[in-house]
This record gives sequence, structure tokens and C-alpha cells, in this order.
Amino acid sequence: MRRRGDTELVTNEVKLLLTAISMTTSGDSEFHGYALAKELTRLEGAQTPMSQSTLYRALRRLDDRGALQSRWESIEEVEADGHDGPPRRYYMITATGVAAAREAVARSEQARHTSAWQTWVPSFESR
Repeated sequence: MRRRGDTELVTNEVKLLLTAISMTTSGDSEFHGYALAKELTRLEGAQTPMSQSTLYRALRRLDDRGALQSRWESIEEVEADGHDGPPRRYYMITATGVAAAREAVARSEQARHTSAWQTWVPSFESR
């Protein structure tokens, strides 16, 4: 259980950072929460790897820690995209986020045995 003041990433935060790295190396420099959730679902092969409330709380914590950087979609972008609804919040992984993901993977015995997760971290050297 997460406690106030904890500095170590929890499992869901690590999954989100690794998924963000994957999306970035695939050419998506920015992504919104729903796109991240869809990619995580695809990678894990699960119906819903985490609830929407868990996802957005974790994204907020990562943003607050500087592991992700976020911005709100402008009205012009909403109109150009043609999607209904309010503006979306877009996220980008930062160098701090990449470093945090690497540290978490290095500490986690389970992650070391999951080669799919491990291969994304070293390929993100240029950021």
C-alpha cells in the first residue's frame, strides 16, 4: 500500500511509464490517458489492466513527480480533431520518468524476467 511520502514507484506507475516509453519510441510524442490505457491493455493482453480512476490518479502522481509532463488540449485542437467532449489532457514522458522506469526495472526481479518490458527502456537513450 502506498503511504504518504513514498518515493518509490508502485507497480501501476511503472507500467504506465513503460507504456509511455513504448508509445514514444513508436512515434507518439504525446498521448492522452485513454490512448495510454488502450496501449497498456494491448501490451498486457488483459481486458482492463486498471480502472480509469486508478489510471488517472497514477498519471496525476507521475505528473506531480515530474516523471510526466502534461498540457491541456486547446480549443483549436479540439475543433481540428473533431472529437466530442471537453479538451483532453496530453502527457509526455520526461527524462526523469525514463530514469525512474529504469530504476524500477532494475530493482524488480519480476520485471527483469519480462523481456518485453525490459527492451523498451534501453531503446529510449536519445531523450
